[in-house]
Amino acid sequence: MFTRMLAGLAVAAGLAGMGSAQTLAVQESIITDYRPVVGRIEASDTAMARARLQGVVTQLTVDEGQIVSEGEVIAFVSDDTLAPQINALTSRIEGLSAQVRQQEEDLARAAKLLADGFYPKARYDQEKAALDVVRANRVSAEEERRSLMARRAEGDIRAPVDARVTDVLVVEGSVVSPGQVVANLATLDGLVRLSMPERHLSFLEEGREVSIRLPARDNDVRTARIEKVYPALRDGAVVADAVVEGGLNALVGERADVLAPVGDRRAIIVPEEYVTTRYGVDFVRVKVGERFIEAPVVLAEPLVSTGVYEVLSGLRPGDIIELPGDENS
Repeated sequence: MFTRMLAGLAVAAGLAGMGSAQTLAVQESIITDYRPVVGRIEASDTAMARARLQGVVTQLTVDEGQIVSEGEVIAFVSDDTLAPQINALTSRIEGLSAQVRQQEEDLARAAKLLADGFYPKARYDQEKAALDVVRANRVSAEEERRSLMARRAEGDIRAPVDARVTDVLVVEGSVVSPGQVVANLATLDGLVRLSMPERHLSFLEEGREVSIRLPARDNDVRTARIEKVYPALRDGAVVADAVVEGGLNALVGERADVLAPVGDRRAIIVPEEYVTTRYGVDFVRVKVGERFIEAPVVLAEPLVSTGVYEVLSGLRPGDIIELPGDENS
């Protein structure tokens, strides 16, 4: 048997006021039956943070469930072979710089002597060429050091997008290789991905609004709009992306009931404030003759609270009901 949910806006049209705001005339209204279809909440997209160096994870700043921003450093991989090479190149550059300064001073003195005719032109040209070679060697060493420092900076593992961390696959001290996944992330772009059985493909239409109930969160119901239905089945399921009003802070893989409409019908509905419950029995004050009496009624169990109840038995169209506690009878 299908579970029922009442459409609150349509329900209001079926209740007519009778002389006072405290009384209502019971009428039949059109309601929609819904069936909960079990689906799964998935991230609209996933991302992986990978290592680019071979080395040891010396710093890890994230944990499962943490939200990270694009470009944020979540881990650092240290390659112990880079630091000695950078230090050696730094020492070499300092030596070449000292050699350049000395040769520049010697060349300046030689230029004065050459101008006075006391220094051989061939020797001057030879020393000038030697200075150019030393300068070129220093530039080469500086470029090599910059390359190594850029490679060391690749040890910073950064979040590729704004996302929530779903899995951390290493610990501090782990040895990683280039391309190894350090953490998995689920994007935070306001979308959720629903996975539903194939038989409900006709229900999923782009642009359609659906209701999503989260059984693990006190049956919280949210409204979502289908943005995209994927053309390929995955493990026998239809996959669709939906935008949830106000966002959805749910776990990746969490079960969700998608409320699928299965048809309209006529039913008697009353606002919930007209119903009282005592000892497990529901009552509505109904006018009989010139008086109001409390009549027991049987109510349908709604999927969600919409401010109204469907009355299965105990009332008929045309009955006059009043708010509990009203003693004007």
